[in-house]
Order: sequence, then structure tokens, then C-alpha cells
Amino acid sequence: MRGFNIEPEIPAEVSSLHRFAEQNRCWIYFEGDRKFYTPDEFLEQWKKMYKQERTGWSNIKQFVVKNPFAAIRQRIEWVNKVNDELQTMLKKFDGYDIDFKAPK
Repeated sequence: MRGFNIEPEIPAEVSSLHRFAEQNRCWIYFEGDRKFYTPDEFLEQWKKMYKQERTGWSNIKQFVVKNPFAAIRQRIEWVNKVNDELQTMLKKFDGYDIDFKAPK
């Protein structure tokens, strides 16, 4: 029928994940996009991330409930790793002249 926007029912495992995160004041990390979502954000966006096949298989294992402080720690580790890589790269540039030509 035209004009009807039928919203899909929230799968039980999605609802359970949301409820668990909300009750424990945690966030939900999605490995697919490597982002953290508050329970409310997850509830708004689960349709974009969650996949379920007719066989019953789903990607629910790609979602991890984490304490918000774990999210901060993870991001700090990522920033430190990227900074270390940048510093290593900058050291390699030390021997180059202003035109970035290899030293003779």
C-alpha cells in the first residue's frame, strides 16, 4: 500500500543489547564503523548497522557494550599510536632538503 511507512520491529537481540547498555550506563561499540554509541544513539541508528539474514545469522557479535571510560582509553591509545607513527615519519624527513629530495 502506498503512503504507509512500516517500521521494522526491533529484533530481540538488539532490544536486549540496548536495554543492557542503558541499565549499566554503558555505550555500545560497533566494530563495523569503529564508533561508540550511547544507548539512545544506538536505538536511533541500529537499522543502519544491524544485519540479519533469513537463516537467523546476524552481526550482533560486532556490537560490544563498554564503559564510557573504556571508550576514552581506547581513543587515547589510538591517538598515541598515530602520534608515534607521525613522529617516526617526521624523523625520516630530517635528511631531506626543503624540496623533499632524497639526500645525495
